[in-house]
Amino acid sequence: MTTRHDQGQSLVETSLILAAFMALVLGMVFVAQTLFVKQAFAARVHDAARWGAVNSYDPQGISNLVLYGTPTPVPGATPFMGLTAPEIVVANPGCPGPQCRVSVAIPAKGIRSAEPVESGRDTTAGVPSKP
Repeated sequence: MTTRHDQGQSLVETSLILAAFMALVLGMVFVAQTLFVKQAFAARVHDAARWGAVNSYDPQGISNLVLYGTPTPVPGATPFMGLTAPEIVVANPGCPGPQCRVSVAIPAKGIRSAEPVESGRDTTAGVPSKP
C-alpha cells in the first residue's frame, strides 16, 4: 500500500538514474569521437610520410596530404578538423645518406611518423628524387 508521501518517489528516482545514464552515454560519445579524430590524424600523418618517402620530397605536398588528403588540393578546400599548416612539421633527417627518412609530425597532437626513403634513390641536396 502506498502512502501519500510515496507518490512522487518513482518519478524522482527515474529522473536521477536517467540523468546519470545520459551523462555516461555522452561521456562515451565524447571519448569515442576524440579517439576517432586522433586515429584519423595518425593515419593521415603515416600516409603523408609514406608518400614523401616513395615520391620526390615535397614538403608542401606532404603537408597538403595531412591537411586535405591530397598533395594538390582544389581551391577553397577545407583542412581536416581545422588543422593548420604551421601545426605540421615535415623534415627529412639523415639525407643525404643511408639513414635518409621522411618525418611528418603534428606535435600539438602528439602524433609522429617517419618512413625510410627507398634505397638506391638519389638524395642529393637532401631532396630525394626518383631514379
